Amino acid sequence: MTLTHTNTTNWADSSGDMDESGVKHHNGLTDFGKQVVAEMNRLGMIVDVSHVSDKTFWDVLETGRAPVFASHSSCRAICRVPRNMTDEMIVAMAKKGGVIQINFNSAFLSQKSADADRPVKPATRAEDRAAPPPATLEDAVAHINHVVKIAGIDAVGIGSDFGRVRSVPTGMEDVSKFPNLTRALLEEGYSASDIRKIYRRNTLRLMRAVERIAIELKLKR
Repeated sequence: MTLTHTNTTNWADSSGDMDESGVKHHNGLTDFGKQVVAEMNRLGMIVDVSHVSDKTFWDVLETGRAPVFASHSSCRAICRVPRNMTDEMIVAMAKKGGVIQINFNSAFLSQKSADADRPVKPATRAEDRAAPPPATLEDAVAHINHVVKIAGIDAVGIGSDFGRVRSVPTGMEDVSKFPNLTRALLEEGYSASDIRKIYRRNTLRLMRAVERIAIELKLKR
């Protein structure tokens, strides 16, 4: 379960909105929000930190027992948008067995696309604006490379967000183009085993870990 979407809930701050003073509403998770994370761990639900504020992320990492993932985020070191994760966040999440699944939204992959996607008027909805220029397949690979460099091959996956975003990389327009990504990763020096981890095994490992923690918590009751 994603803890927030683009708006803050009454128990968790989103990366997508601020209150009138320019700060987040709750400063992360409320006490109830921390109870939600604990209950998700007990039930064996994966906590998804895509869309949450930075402080919410750190509260989740401190509160939760099970590894978490970012189901569709990318790297802020490459593209400076609030929806992306900082290096510190990626490394900390990986140390607890988490995975960042790279989002193929052009505005999360390319700074040029992100800059073009900023609204002229703050209240302008994304769906009312022209789509930003597409990123490239190389941009997507750069985010994968960055995660592997700072956190290791076990920390990265794919969270394309196809069907939800207005602009995707040239050469990665839909799932039929995954051979292009596979070829690009092989050319970067990734092995077949590495690519299987990126495409599925890292996330399957995380799912098993979340289920294992739930079993352990139930046995302690």
